[in-house]
Amino acid sequence: MPISCNAVALSDPGRVRPNNEDRVANIPTSHGYLWMVCDGMGGHAAGEKAAELAVQATVDFFSRAPALPPPTLLEKALFEANEAIYKMAQLHPQYRRMGTTCVMALYRPEEQAVYYAHVGDSRLYLYRGGQLEQKTLDHSYVQFLISQGMLTPEEAEFHPRRNVILRALGLSSRPEPEVAPAPLSIEPGDILLLCSDGLNSMVSPTEMAQILALTVALREKAQKLIQAANAAGGLDNISVVLVEFVEEKKTS
Repeated sequence: MPISCNAVALSDPGRVRPNNEDRVANIPTSHGYLWMVCDGMGGHAAGEKAAELAVQATVDFFSRAPALPPPTLLEKALFEANEAIYKMAQLHPQYRRMGTTCVMALYRPEEQAVYYAHVGDSRLYLYRGGQLEQKTLDHSYVQFLISQGMLTPEEAEFHPRRNVILRALGLSSRPEPEVAPAPLSIEPGDILLLCSDGLNSMVSPTEMAQILALTVALREKAQKLIQAANAAGGLDNISVVLVEFVEEKKTS
């Protein structure tokens, strides 16, 4: 039962920030279908530069990478992205301390599996059977406190340091990417959601799931997610990549 995919990638500056430091990517490669969300930081256009470099370095890597296990491909891509950002920051004072979060997913149709990795607090969710499940854990201060049993998820929503991330690309010569130990086995009807924290910090998982359940086109679902974040305040840039998986129809 072959499963094909349809994807849409959208980004919006939100209602408060003067510029958009997020970058998204939807890229067919010889290794599979690749999707990315990067949330840059650094100010004075440095965040935009870091996110752009992450996408560019990843695209370049996948265009020349040999056949390797998918987790290795993702890890190497993140290391190359980190190197590109870190070198640029060392060479140009205006880019000093710039960095970016990154979440990426690679779909291998022949395996019907999605491999994924991330650094920072950009997330990947799986929507299946009406349920939305977060598949990545933020590399953030509040998530560390939650993991240690020192904070509840509800308390984390209002913690004064909820925006502090502990890992990012470009801040040091050795990044700490987290590559999922096992891929997601894909079923027809599944939807992947990759997003920056400008979405999940403004829109609850319940509301996101309600939007994904709507019987509208995939692009409209992505637009409605962004609209919901803006309606809640739009305090940050909002980026969304949605991927829907459908069973390929047999041709006679």
